[in-house]
Amino acid sequence: MHYLKAVARCLLDGVSRAPSHYRDIRRHHSLAQERDAAFRAYRNHPFLGLHIGAEFYVLENWFNTDLEPQKPGIYYIDANQPLPFPSHSFSFVFSEHMIEHISLLAGVRFFAECRRVLKPSGVIRIATPNLRNIVALLSNHDEDSLKYLDWALEFSRLPRDPFPKAPLVVNNFFRSWGHQFIYEPETMKIALQEAGFGEITQMPVGVSRHAPLVGLERHGNTIGDWVNEFETMVFEAVAP
Repeated sequence: MHYLKAVARCLLDGVSRAPSHYRDIRRHHSLAQERDAAFRAYRNHPFLGLHIGAEFYVLENWFNTDLEPQKPGIYYIDANQPLPFPSHSFSFVFSEHMIEHISLLAGVRFFAECRRVLKPSGVIRIATPNLRNIVALLSNHDEDSLKYLDWALEFSRLPRDPFPKAPLVVNNFFRSWGHQFIYEPETMKIALQEAGFGEITQMPVGVSRHAPLVGLERHGNTIGDWVNEFETMVFEAVAP
């Protein structure tokens, strides 16, 4: 009897959600058509760069995309799905604070798709939180770590007393903002290697050996530059 009731609840839930699901499908189909039309025009651009996870930052001369486009000039892409572009379409791919929002396996598939849409010798630049820096908050008591803890407690409105700061901040970081998998440098290198990239290099925020990739990061506009530099690691890699 309990099983039948559970099945009935699932069916009712499915029926109640069907209109919303249908509206989402229609909306994403419309957004995909808009994106495809924009890309057909963009393919003639002298600079070919794909920006994935733009949020509301439109990078000039880039093809800006996001799961939920927030403004004109940003087009729909779901990073869990194959990228909707022909192979060898772009010279550069840039993604900032997006890869941690999908699983590790989805991340490796995403990197493989990035390699596919890059031209030979094209470059990917990935900015994402550094797991080492976050976990180190549990044991580090230097000035920067303490400053970050105070900022994080206020930013996320976490309780201050009587609990220790670091466990609250670390747990919140793993569970909030839709985070799925937080990388540290070694895992990031392996994920990029598994996707077929070479010449994998860790870079400071805002710094690159490639002029079009210098000063791209915008996450500091949201959380503050010093916080972004504390949290973030950046990797670049080259497609074969």
